[in-house]
Amino acid sequence: MENKIKELVFSFLEMVGMKGREVEPGIWAARVPESEQAFFNGFETLRFTYDREVAEQHRDLELICEGSFLLRKIIERLAEIPKASRLYSVNPPEVEPAGLDGGLRVISDKVYYRPRVVFNFKVQYECDQRREKLYSLVADTATGVASVEEGLCTIDLKQFSETPQPDIKIEESGVDILRLYLESCKKLEESLNEEISELREWGDEQCSENLKVFEAYLDEQKQELLKKKENVCFHLYFFQKEEEIDRLIDNLEEERKRKLDELREKFSLRVNISLINAVVLCIPTIGVIAPKKKRSVSRNIGASALGSSAGLAVRSAIQ
Repeated sequence: MENKIKELVFSFLEMVGMKGREVEPGIWAARVPESEQAFFNGFETLRFTYDREVAEQHRDLELICEGSFLLRKIIERLAEIPKASRLYSVNPPEVEPAGLDGGLRVISDKVYYRPRVVFNFKVQYECDQRREKLYSLVADTATGVASVEEGLCTIDLKQFSETPQPDIKIEESGVDILRLYLESCKKLEESLNEEISELREWGDEQCSENLKVFEAYLDEQKQELLKKKENVCFHLYFFQKEEEIDRLIDNLEEERKRKLDELREKFSLRVNISLINAVVLCIPTIGVIAPKKKRSVSRNIGASALGSSAGLAVRSAIQ
């Protein structure tokens, strides 16, 4: 995980014009441009470490680790980057790869841009403590969605340009991009199921353990009240005292219910998946995959249509 955080931080520093160098074992420094000093709390030189032990020995260092303040600021800054951007490959045209179902390649003189989309996601876990992770998926209209990778996808900008070649046509539609996005969301959520189950199980255990401790305290209080109730005499004053003790015992049960709701809220798992950005990589392609002929069926099959999307910044949450 530390290596993934380092990759993210160094990529961010490079993006804002900073170059980090290791000045001592485990200690890094980077000159902060004047335009970025407000982001780094006015520091002209940022000194930081990824190691908690080193940070404890050097109080002047900024600790960058999972859950740290500066790392959250960097992630939030990256989330402000425009949601979708487009780059054009400068490599020679390639033959469109066959999808998972195969297909015949139709070779022609036609060259066009085929979209390959990189989706970068942020996943937030909230269960007593807040955790954040970054994931990336690469989706291609020809081959579908690739596997889920932890961390942000690195793109070699030397192989891409911001302007297309004038003689190559772009062949894509908003529906294609939306379909890839929805498939990527589904694949990411499926990959998180095991981790979500483990966190939920941990939350249930913590809730149960904390509740047992509190219930033991309530039982002690209840036993003391019952002893007092047994010692009252049969007199009008003591009848009133007995009623007060019964009320206090009922209050203990109300306190138990309140504590249970509090612990459930504290240890319940909330997962939020949000899109950081999407980069459409336009790949020069020659030829297409011939569509397979489908057998006709006697009954009609209704296909649900994908609606248009105002943007790719769609949030998905697993409760």
